[in-house]
Amino acid sequence: MNNNSISGPVSGLVISDEVIASIALGAIKDVPGVGKPVPRPADMTSVAGLFEKTQKTVEVSKADNVYSITLHITVNEDAKIPVVAAEVQKAVKNAVQEMTSMVVSKVNVVIAGVEISDAPNQEKND
Repeated sequence: MNNNSISGPVSGLVISDEVIASIALGAIKDVPGVGKPVPRPADMTSVAGLFEKTQKTVEVSKADNVYSITLHITVNEDAKIPVVAAEVQKAVKNAVQEMTSMVVSKVNVVIAGVEISDAPNQEKND
């Protein structure tokens, strides 16, 4: 079934930023500790309506056929943030490169919040 594998970038192939973003979001679903993807927080340019892409959950930029990806996510309350961020970077880079044969130079992970469970906390007796 792998008879049609591609070993390098296909000339003339155009992959939209939305497809790259979808691949990135799919890659983080199975990473332990990841909460949910969230839109980038509003800043002055997005409030003024100057740039549409400032509110996206995944930002994709491309220079010289090399991609840079920034994701905005939350983490679960019991997650170790550096471990989760490193796993997200690895999962996104691998998924995008495997599916598109394009080079990903950088995956930035922005931790936008911590998801606290609704379960009541048990008080510890000190």
